[in-house]
Amino acid sequence: MPDGSHGLAFSFEGRRIAAVPGQSLAAALAAAGELTLGTGKDGSPRGAFCGMGVCHDCLVVVDGRAGRRACMTKVRDGLAVTRQPLRPDPRDPALRALAMPTIAPSERACDVLVVGAGPAGLAAALAARGAGASVILVDERVSPGGQYYKQPATEDERGRMDAQARAGAALIARTLAAGVEVLDGTAVWGAERGRDGRLRIAALRDGTGLALVPRALVVATGAFERAPVLSGWTLPGVMTAGALQTMLRADGAVPRGRILVAGNGPLNLQVAAEAVRRGARVVGVVEAAPAPAQAASLALLRADPKLAIVGAATVARLRAAGVPVHWGCRVVGIAGADRAERVRIARHDDGTAEVSQTVEIVADIVAMGEGFSPADELPRLLGCRRVPDGRGDLRTLRDPDGRSSLPDVFVAGEAGRFGGARVAEAEGQLAGRAAARDLGHEVPGRDDALRRSLARHETFQAALWRVFAAPAPDLVRADASTAVCRCEAVTLGQIRDAIARHAVADLPTLKRLTRAGMGRCQGRYCAEALAGLLGGSTGDERAGFAPQAPLRPVPLMALAAEQPEWSGHRRSLLPAWHGGDGAAEAPRNTEVAVIGAGIAGLSTALFLARAGRDVLVIERSEPNALASGGNAGSLHAQLLSFDHGARAAGVAGPAARTLPLQRDAIALWAALQDEFGADFEMAMTGGLMVAETERDLAFLAAKAAVERAQGVETELIDAAALRRREPALSERFLGAAFCAAEGKINPLVATQAILEAAAAAGARVLRRAAVTAIAREGSGFRIETARGPVRAGKVVDAAGAFAAVVGRMLGVDVPVHGAPLQMVVTEPAAPTIRHLVAHADRHLTLKQAGNGAFIIGGGWTAGLDPVHRHPRPLLASLAGNLWVAQRVVPCLDRLHVVRSWAAMNIDIDGAPILGEDPRVPGLFHAVTSNGYTLGPIVGRITADLVDRGATDRDVSGFSIARFIG
Repeated sequence: MPDGSHGLAFSFEGRRIAAVPGQSLAAALAAAGELTLGTGKDGSPRGAFCGMGVCHDCLVVVDGRAGRRACMTKVRDGLAVTRQPLRPDPRDPALRALAMPTIAPSERACDVLVVGAGPAGLAAALAARGAGASVILVDERVSPGGQYYKQPATEDERGRMDAQARAGAALIARTLAAGVEVLDGTAVWGAERGRDGRLRIAALRDGTGLALVPRALVVATGAFERAPVLSGWTLPGVMTAGALQTMLRADGAVPRGRILVAGNGPLNLQVAAEAVRRGARVVGVVEAAPAPAQAASLALLRADPKLAIVGAATVARLRAAGVPVHWGCRVVGIAGADRAERVRIARHDDGTAEVSQTVEIVADIVAMGEGFSPADELPRLLGCRRVPDGRGDLRTLRDPDGRSSLPDVFVAGEAGRFGGARVAEAEGQLAGRAAARDLGHEVPGRDDALRRSLARHETFQAALWRVFAAPAPDLVRADASTAVCRCEAVTLGQIRDAIARHAVADLPTLKRLTRAGMGRCQGRYCAEALAGLLGGSTGDERAGFAPQAPLRPVPLMALAAEQPEWSGHRRSLLPAWHGGDGAAEAPRNTEVAVIGAGIAGLSTALFLARAGRDVLVIERSEPNALASGGNAGSLHAQLLSFDHGARAAGVAGPAARTLPLQRDAIALWAALQDEFGADFEMAMTGGLMVAETERDLAFLAAKAAVERAQGVETELIDAAALRRREPALSERFLGAAFCAAEGKINPLVATQAILEAAAAAGARVLRRAAVTAIAREGSGFRIETARGPVRAGKVVDAAGAFAAVVGRMLGVDVPVHGAPLQMVVTEPAAPTIRHLVAHADRHLTLKQAGNGAFIIGGGWTAGLDPVHRHPRPLLASLAGNLWVAQRVVPCLDRLHVVRSWAAMNIDIDGAPILGEDPRVPGLFHAVTSNGYTLGPIVGRITADLVDRGATDRDVSGFSIARFIG
């Protein structure tokens, strides 16, 4: 422990903490015995866990800046550090902006961009530069080396570097000497392919945006360490083995207390030996593999004598230090009041830990490692194809040079598979050489010797893992109260209940129903466990969590930059209408077939079933999985800014005629919530559309007059009244239009309630059954689907943006166009904004959800995911949307953006298309561009028209006949 005489000091919760220059805050605090850094969503204490900046459990407030990762933040003399509140208050004057406003990201072009400065990345950069390519190497850490070649951050540690660290230092030195431009402290948060076909990689350095435009990209982002999901794994003091190693090797800090290292693999033994060497009190190693058999050890010795001897010496060193190694055992639970105190371990012989045979070990630090998962979100974001790896997981498809399915994207090292540092380094060299060769550079020498070396290292790795072969940890041994999703504190019991109650069969649906995977780590630490609870990976890329920008939480202001805006929606090509994933089944018969299981289709099914009709909903994906499930949850009663006046997409009349329908739809939502006895998280907060100029005020006055004429009460309020309603809004606004009938709802909860009510009434849902053809058959229809034919007397087209596709199957034009739109979500914050907020002259809708997160949207155009073919946010739209949001609510500059998503909206003429098609008797349309607000009332009207040919309101103005000449 440093005494401060040659170091520095900072304060933590008012306590003076001595540290050494170069240490991370997490390491210095652990050495001082401070393990609790923040609070989980469930109120439980949290501390440093991954040590890599992935989990975001170690968030602290540093000199007034919230959300700083203690494991990635270096100590400085005089820093004031406090624990991170569960929901920081962005209006708190003690908090400071996280980044400066971005005018426009600086753009840097190069031949080869390498992301990740571990063994693979350093080797790739050096190889490409050696062939004459211009190379930029970026890494999020403040110094190159990655996890294997992590370089000492303190002077003391630099003086006692071992052979591993020295080898890394030599490789770094050669890379720099060759002329590779190294950008450390640079986080890549997004990527896309521009209209010119070039890759565009979005990064952040020193709080400033950076756009990197390479001709070829080498992804060498390594892997993050897995840990078993078990009771107590979120307690402070529980961390990954790699996190402990970083504190020891890089920071020269020894956590205070008794240390137990557990899991599976050689890293754990190495970490325990390093801890002993640095004077730590190691009370044991728990290794899932049985004690090495002689045959396996000899095979390892033959594969690489030097490395095998190093491993044997590590075990001998632990034995000499009196550290017991519990072979063939696993940790089955960790207990403690507010930090780790006791660890239960059990021996297993058949892959199942026998709880009756547990032994308890007293420990303050529990370092667990269960292997690694590739950090492959960047190639996934760009659309690189993945294939099954033979072990139930997916890996990026690569050729022998690391080239992915995209010819300008290479993947090297553990970002593609776990193989150890030697394999990663060889793969990096091959990828760097291939990238330079593809760009026309003369690459010296041949690859033969390099490939032979790679093969030898692969042989050693195979032999090594035969020694450490062990069954996977058994998740079902966790308690029902165990948080499987650390970020959202979703427990094993809640997940099992959701799976059983809703018959969940896929990860995206489970995510929508439970919020598991929606937190700061974006599912990195829970996706595998969740997939296991669903029966394991399907081998289908679309079955997992779709990657989205930002790839990790990023300060909102670092992304925000003013962008050109437009009126209305930008139409887009629809994604492919794929045939579905279901196997063909026997024909089905139904009175009414509803095509589309979004909110309009499910509501139609609900009211039809209640009327006694036999109804079947046909869905090409899962219910609520597409547009409705991607809705932001705004309940709109007034006209949006681009639905009125000169900027309206068409004439203003259709949108205005829809206003009474919107008003009554919101009332129906409230009635259904009461009837079901459910909580849709509805809040009738009222809506504000703010005016920045006198022209905006005049626009709002004219719009309000139209709304009042249609029975929607909207009033103009002045600047003072606006401040009283929303003090957090910018003082630049002159006034606003206020509509008390507006509010918000949680579409993930509400649509599920409609689905369950429809099923209870007798409606059936045919999932993953894309419609491929529809034809007349007698007085009804024959519908061909991916799961077999369906015969129906009547058909309801509730396919949303795909309504035109369904119409074409029957030879009619349905003038509906796709308009993919994006939304952005911030980290949770204390209550700041009560109303649904929009802007009179800019694209913005903004509200604060019940969990404290800000949901930001407003009609900004999205693109299409290259793999899933779902809508995906565009980098420019993210920048523009956030710039407008922060202009309206300035204190958003204290928050991070956690994630974004996009959904396919509908562009018509501002009004829905309802009723029977005069050209095809028996075909009914249920399509609306304000789909979520109108969903239940559209369903009720459509059900009335199908069931009895009439409804209780005049909907003639919404007929498709208005488009038929």
